[in-house]
Amino acid sequence: MGIRLISAASHLPKGRLTNFDLEKMVETSDEWIQQRTGLISRTIAEDETITEMAIEAGKKCLADLNQETIDKIKILIVTSASYLQVVPHVSASIVEPLGLNRDILAFDLNAGCTSYIYAMDIVEKYLKETDNYALVVASDKLSDYVDYTDRGTCILFGDGAAATLWSYTEKAEYYSINQTITNPDVLYREGKYVHMNGAEVFKFAVGTLPGLIEDVCEKGDVNVEDVDLFLLHQANGRIIESVARKFRLEDERFPVRYQNIGNTSSPSIPILMTQMLEENVLQKTENLILAGFGAGLSLGVILLKGNGQYVVK
Repeated sequence: MGIRLISAASHLPKGRLTNFDLEKMVETSDEWIQQRTGLISRTIAEDETITEMAIEAGKKCLADLNQETIDKIKILIVTSASYLQVVPHVSASIVEPLGLNRDILAFDLNAGCTSYIYAMDIVEKYLKETDNYALVVASDKLSDYVDYTDRGTCILFGDGAAATLWSYTEKAEYYSINQTITNPDVLYREGKYVHMNGAEVFKFAVGTLPGLIEDVCEKGDVNVEDVDLFLLHQANGRIIESVARKFRLEDERFPVRYQNIGNTSSPSIPILMTQMLEENVLQKTENLILAGFGAGLSLGVILLKGNGQYVVK
């Protein structure tokens, strides 16, 4: 028993911040940034808010669905780590613009870059043995919190949103494993800006993620070698490459598609999912790993096992 993807879409703002733009703002260079992160440019929301980006992603996700399906959406989770207001919460603000019924469980979730994975765990438990649908919308605008004089953080982050719609299915299996370590000194917000010890985040992700991937595969009785696709949080290309080398698997199974987007925090995994759909890769996947990691420190890994869960509009 598990969940299947019904629809997915992303919204990337039109604003761009290139490595050459950053060269004029902070002591760095295009070559230095590309060697350490693989990034070329970042999407920047400028005047768009996280609510507006969430609405755009949600509308694209639901665009081709009939009203009967939309009326069966009974839970809406918005993941974000970049709020400029406390209330109303973003999920409440997008119910009406998306044409959703008022009798819906709608709330926001913030677990940093791991938020989308945690939301998926809630969705799987909520949908179990029901014929309802769940909408997860991830929207972050970290450019509001970036100090563009700090080259350790300003080179990394971009803005964006993505939405995914899920339903219950007996044709797939769902397994997850999570880990949380209290370490607020590695990635935190103080005053206006986000501060990060990039080296510690790198060590945490590379040192912890492979073991949890092995654990969730053992839980689902799947060999790591039989996982078709690993969709990892797009925080840094070097982290993903290091995990791929650990398992001695082909780079194609560990896609890196954030080169012109940046680290968007919680939307990075669903944005990557939409990219894999557009490349006609996700549709051919039988065993799929999703993994997020970040502030907390937190890490979550999901195994979607079995053909049939990727029935996309």
